Amino acid sequence: MRTLGLILLFGILAGCSGGHALDSPINTCKAVTVALAGNKGVLWQGEKQMEQKGVQLQVSLDFALVGQAPGEVSQAVCIYGLSSQDMDVRNTLGEYANTPTSMMINGMPIPTNDLVQAVNRATVDTANSIMQDAVKR
Repeated sequence: MRTLGLILLFGILAGCSGGHALDSPINTCKAVTVALAGNKGVLWQGEKQMEQKGVQLQVSLDFALVGQAPGEVSQAVCIYGLSSQDMDVRNTLGEYANTPTSMMINGMPIPTNDLVQAVNRATVDTANSIMQDAVKR
């Protein structure tokens, strides 16, 4: 049931006009990284996307945390697996999952529960931001 709720929320977010924090694999990885950083500010240094066609999509982000030692750069890597084995569903949802299926920061894997919580926080933060923007208009 929880998965269905997330799918519905992502569907609603995807249908909103204009860009938001979950509108691409790079932006989703950034939003999840920010959620994992907690209250620390994130300064983006670089981004790269690599695809193994029909297997996975990998997003690599270089970043620094506010207050981190000067010149110290961290890296987040988000892996997006295939969205479905069923080609009909894959054609509808896109070839790759909407959220990372696994993630590493500085080479250390993020436990699945922590990743799910970070995705949920990023989703809620994005939904709140969209709602606030809508109220301002």
